[in-house]
Amino acid sequence: MKLVIFSEAGFEYGFGHFYRMSGICEKAERENGKAEMHLTADETARENLERSYVRCTDWHDPANYKRILDDETTLVIDSYHTDLAELETFQSLARDMIVIDDNIRLRYHDMKILNPNYFGMWLDYPEDRNNTVYAGKDCTLLRDEFVPEDDRTAPEIVSDILITMGGTDPKGLTGGLIRKIRSISAEAALHVVCTGAYRNLDEIKGSLSSGDRLYMNAGAAEVRDLMKNCDCAVASAGGTTNELIKMQCPSVLVVVADNQVLNTGYLTENGFVLSAKEGDMAAIGEIFSAERRASMIEKMKEFRSDRSGKDIICEIAFGRK
Repeated sequence: MKLVIFSEAGFEYGFGHFYRMSGICEKAERENGKAEMHLTADETARENLERSYVRCTDWHDPANYKRILDDETTLVIDSYHTDLAELETFQSLARDMIVIDDNIRLRYHDMKILNPNYFGMWLDYPEDRNNTVYAGKDCTLLRDEFVPEDDRTAPEIVSDILITMGGTDPKGLTGGLIRKIRSISAEAALHVVCTGAYRNLDEIKGSLSSGDRLYMNAGAAEVRDLMKNCDCAVASAGGTTNELIKMQCPSVLVVVADNQVLNTGYLTENGFVLSAKEGDMAAIGEIFSAERRASMIEKMKEFRSDRSGKDIICEIAFGRK
């Protein structure tokens, strides 16, 4: 039996789907043997995401998916660029299939659906479509490195701030965020995570002061340590959201895409995060309140779990260990 993932990555796609799928591949290869991630990928992805399990494949092409899928294969599909008819075709060819869904994107039927987001617990999946739905704190898809400590507290003064706008920052917001934070605090050290896919690196470097630090192409362990050691974060409201919540890092999430509005709204309304939109960054000032940060930390501890969506997927694909 083997595990196959169909997903996408690139400057316009971002790298969020890749990062949450990479943890599944690594677990499968470590414990079960075989995993492949087939990516619809542009040159940016090809240059930045070279891994043993990655294949750059146009998996929408029937010649390719018919070659890849068979009755020994469990398919995980994480894509915003597939429709219901294509999913039905994939399911007919594979042994089993799990669809990763963030916002009830399609009218799924007779399928296994896994929502890997903490806000998934608030979504009302239809009960009359014969789906099996996995959602909630036990279903997140995070890399193994992201393990929190139970004794996290909020210091009175913010000394270190993490800024991370995902794998590509297509709207080029990082430089403006640095200047916004500097207008509130001249003392806090900024820890800015970027990748080689950022197109405004010169602007970002020019915005940093001597006490700040730029991290290029940081790995999971380095990002985890930043979330652990920084007092708070300003981050894009994508896949990084789940990592920040897991690490109990008080955060301002910046909404950069329409599909982030709903989830960020749920998390903000329930006190887990603060949120901002392009052009309205007032929430950044609120993160400097120790009381506000302490409240968010306590809320995020409610999501503590030792189980994840990776366990569910590998059990479906390879049987229970």
